Amino acid sequence: MAGAGAKPRRRIREFSIRTKMLMIIVPLIVVPMLALAGVGFITASGEAGKSSERYLQQRENDLRAIAENPAIRDYFNNRFYGLDEEAEVYRQQLARSLVRFSNRSNIIDPIVIKIRYVDAGGREIVKVAGGRLNDDLEAVSEQPFFAAVREAGPEQVFLSSIGPEMMAAMPVYELGASGGPPVFQGAVVLDFIFPLEDFRRTTEVIALTFTVVTGISLAIALFLVINFLRRLTDPIRRLVDAANRIAAGDRSITVDIESQDEVGKLSHSFNAMAGSLSESEAALRRKVAESETLYEIGQEITAQVALDPTLDLIVARARDLLRAELSYVALREADAGDVYVVRAHSGSITEAVAAIRFVPGQGLGGQIVASGAAVMTGDYAAEFSDSPFVEAMSEANFRSVVAVPLTARDQVSGVLFVLSAAPDKFDDQDLVLLGALANQATISIENATLFHEVSSYAEQLEARVEERTRELQEANIELEQTSQHKSEFLANMSHELRTPLNAIIGYTELIEDKIYGEVPEKIAEVIGRVGQSGSHLLGLINDVLDLSKIEAGRVKLSLDEYAMDNVVQTVMTNLQSLAADKELQLSASVPDDLPVARGDEQRIAQALLNLVGNAIKFTEEGEIKLEVRADDGAFLISVSDTGVGIPEADQAKIFDEFQQADASHTRKKGGTGLGLAITRRMIEMHGGRIWVESTPGEGSTFSLSFPVRVDAQVEAA
Repeated sequence: MAGAGAKPRRRIREFSIRTKMLMIIVPLIVVPMLALAGVGFITASGEAGKSSERYLQQRENDLRAIAENPAIRDYFNNRFYGLDEEAEVYRQQLARSLVRFSNRSNIIDPIVIKIRYVDAGGREIVKVAGGRLNDDLEAVSEQPFFAAVREAGPEQVFLSSIGPEMMAAMPVYELGASGGPPVFQGAVVLDFIFPLEDFRRTTEVIALTFTVVTGISLAIALFLVINFLRRLTDPIRRLVDAANRIAAGDRSITVDIESQDEVGKLSHSFNAMAGSLSESEAALRRKVAESETLYEIGQEITAQVALDPTLDLIVARARDLLRAELSYVALREADAGDVYVVRAHSGSITEAVAAIRFVPGQGLGGQIVASGAAVMTGDYAAEFSDSPFVEAMSEANFRSVVAVPLTARDQVSGVLFVLSAAPDKFDDQDLVLLGALANQATISIENATLFHEVSSYAEQLEARVEERTRELQEANIELEQTSQHKSEFLANMSHELRTPLNAIIGYTELIEDKIYGEVPEKIAEVIGRVGQSGSHLLGLINDVLDLSKIEAGRVKLSLDEYAMDNVVQTVMTNLQSLAADKELQLSASVPDDLPVARGDEQRIAQALLNLVGNAIKFTEEGEIKLEVRADDGAFLISVSDTGVGIPEADQAKIFDEFQQADASHTRKKGGTGLGLAITRRMIEMHGGRIWVESTPGEGSTFSLSFPVRVDAQVEAA
């Protein structure tokens, strides 16, 4: 926290305009000036840098000129061929050339310190120092610059770090014989003075000059700016004071500024604004009141769901909003095409006006429907003299009319009218208000119409559902009665057929047993076939009787404990001979630890007899396997054969009544298609299920799954 004597820090928005403008303009002046000084310094530095670069480039050019001296090549060639005396001549010639070069370079200012020629082995051959030959020749092969020069290619220059004294070296190469690589002959080394301090002093002088000029310019600019701002902000301060007085409630204040610049124009605009502020406040209050009224009206209208109350509310609020004598709404009749009729009104209305009906293009309302645009008139009789409704409007003494379309989904569904006896009653503001009300009214009318249609449709749908439900109930009752009558008929007929059929079978057995005496062989064969046919027919009748009893709900399981291995043994005993007659192998796999079961032993045996019997019937060679196992409280029984198999398309329907696989060999075997249907019903009554897996030509496997212990019969669905 700041100390007790510390002054609070002022925020920028609390500063005066003059201070703020100074804060803006001063940086705009100072920054460019400083930038100019910086540019000057950079320019000076750049010029100094360019001078140093030119100086170094000159030294590099000196090196190249020395390296091109033919005495170096001649010295190298004579040394290569062992001509020492000739080589010495060229060495002395090179020495004189380097002395002349040194003296010429140092005529004005000392530049060259030393010039040396070093051979390929790093030995100094010629050395010139201080403008004279130096016989103190040394080996420079171990110096870093020599290693760098040996690695450099032709025309490349080695340059030491920037400093008061610098070194530049350049390798000398001789072209190789027969296009071979160039041969390193040595290097030319130039030690020279680099005038670093001169360059620095030049930079400082230029930078100081720019700084002084910038400072003087900045001072002059600030002086001019401050005086200009004083002249500019005084009128603005007067305007601020006047604005504060207006904010305090003094609407009569004016500001007199004689200047013709923007501030003077601002003062004139300020005075005009103060004069019209009272009018604007009054208009704003009226606008707020109208907006609040429209909002309340919209909330009230949208709360309606029925069409007629919605229309009554719309016209009443439109009449109140525009303070008129009459308001009415005309809507398009759904069954009359493009005819619009008056549906609701508020205020005193004559019978002629209430009976107005118009089509697109007819009268003021028809014009609105055709164009989709609102219309306002101050004298209806004069502006719509050709209207068929002008007489009705004149009799009702209505002069001013404003009307707006009710547009939904790009179609004009109606027109909202407001009328007054006074001419030129309405203005553009009234037209805008009525248009805003019409937008809300259109939505409410659409909602109310939709609600009415939905309600009507719901009532119709409810009546149709009730009627359909009643018809279905009656049909179900008739169907149940028909099914019961069918089942009773089948049961009675089966019983009536079994009695004489049992007598026929009994008599044939007595004749075969020769109770009535000897029978000729041919008659005995016929009697045998009659007995077999009767037994087959009796089995079919029993199947029909069982199925009819199941459908009629008259079959009840006799639940008791039983042993599954005994059931399997019964099935094997009854069908072993039938399998032997077809030379089929019939086997059963039953574990020794099967649990004690509870259910209807006779019905389970009947189901297994049907499955194994069918397997024998439809298998010509191979084997039939009956497998039983218990798992998780349920028996899993499968009957597999190597018969003809069942096509996939027929596998779903073979468990239905009177359905068989549609194959030629299946039809040859005969049967009614009730065995599997009865088996499915029996297993389902035990709470189980049956399914088949089959491949045509390879065989089938029928599987059963039902609880080991059945405590209650499952009623058929």
